[in-house]
Amino acid sequence: MSTATHYLELLDELASEGKDAFTTHDVAKRGQLSPQAASNLLTRLVDRGLVDRVARGYFVMRPFGALGTRAAAEDITLAVGAVFGGKPHRIAYRSSLDWHGLLEHPSRRIVLAVDKRPGLRELSGRQLRVVLERADRIGIGAIDAGHGSRVSSLERALVESAARPALAGGVQVVATALARAQPDAGALEEIARSLGARSALHRLGSIAETLQLRPLAQQLAPLSSIGRPIPLDPEHADHVEGWRDEKWGVDWPFQASELEETVRR
Repeated sequence: MSTATHYLELLDELASEGKDAFTTHDVAKRGQLSPQAASNLLTRLVDRGLVDRVARGYFVMRPFGALGTRAAAEDITLAVGAVFGGKPHRIAYRSSLDWHGLLEHPSRRIVLAVDKRPGLRELSGRQLRVVLERADRIGIGAIDAGHGSRVSSLERALVESAARPALAGGVQVVATALARAQPDAGALEEIARSLGARSALHRLGSIAETLQLRPLAQQLAPLSSIGRPIPLDPEHADHVEGWRDEKWGVDWPFQASELEETVRR
């Protein structure tokens, strides 16, 4: 049997079992190889463009016809599922907005919510930004994204991004995503309550009403009228010029027209 045939039979066996992702240990066990021999074999498979290495010891199958691109780099769910499948995790913030098709420009890094910091800085050639959360909060509003990965639902993606706009790319990105999305108002409020994210919901409500994003603007209601003023953009909380949305208790650091111009482009 030629070496090439051996490679293809190995990949065919993995594919027949639905293993889009596998580890060095999986190959060593299947082929009755030493860890080093399995590593050498996988390096050859990577060099031949048959699989992608997404992290040390983790690999994904490259689909036929995708020899010109890194399959896992094009579909981050492959890479995330390969490394974090079965562990508490969620593709989140800017990456989840990207997954839902709400970004004007694709995300260049992967933002992942996990309960333990992994020893990784990159995943499939992309910078990995980790946000630590309690395991019991990671699953709130998370849905299956395929290949064993999880992602924030549309509503959770909007709430978490409004809670920490910097992780979404800024309040302009949050506003643009909200304008493009068609979220369920009840789901937004439920997730905001579950996460204790009053400020996030009030930012979304203020944006929706100010930019007249209907019907959402008529459907959302403040969670509470009591509390300190909420900066629309925490990065500019001390900005003295601007105005206050009294209904939502949100301080805008600039005129609404500036944000509207960005959203309507």
